[in-house]
Amino acid sequence: MYRLGHRLDRAECDVPPALCVAVRRSRRALVLGDGVEIRPGDRIGTLHLNNARVVKIHLRPLTPIAVGLEFRRQLLVSLETLASLARPGGRFQDVVAFTAVTIFHHALARAGFEVEKDGVAFAALVGAYQRALLASLHPAGRSRLLRLASALPERLWISRDRLLALHVDAGRRLG
Repeated sequence: MYRLGHRLDRAECDVPPALCVAVRRSRRALVLGDGVEIRPGDRIGTLHLNNARVVKIHLRPLTPIAVGLEFRRQLLVSLETLASLARPGGRFQDVVAFTAVTIFHHALARAGFEVEKDGVAFAALVGAYQRALLASLHPAGRSRLLRLASALPERLWISRDRLLALHVDAGRRLG
């Protein structure tokens, strides 16, 4: 229902292999750490996991560490793809910044995203939703929730400029 409501199944939202991006207008002003200003009405991209694709990682005969590494690899490939699509001429060229709300904020922070200081409205509810979603999709189900029982979501941001600086051709630089 969430995917349909946010129209994430449209081809223009797909940023393979792990992400979908919904573009909308900002409703508020914000200045990011790199000085980029987001004004009301600016186009921003909201990142979502492509759950159907991410779940397939668990179907492969991998150790839990290998699953985590493969997820990280897919996330970084998606960020490189997103950066490519955010270059001049790409479908996200006019997006000022990208944001995500997640209980796995450490993964995006390592990729150059910054945590918003004001937090997430209804954080407990959003965290409960994300943990329930994880329990329904993860092969370990509810036992996976024990490690994340107190995890609250964070809103993270990355400007288009910073995304381009960090992730254009990142795969080639990493070898």
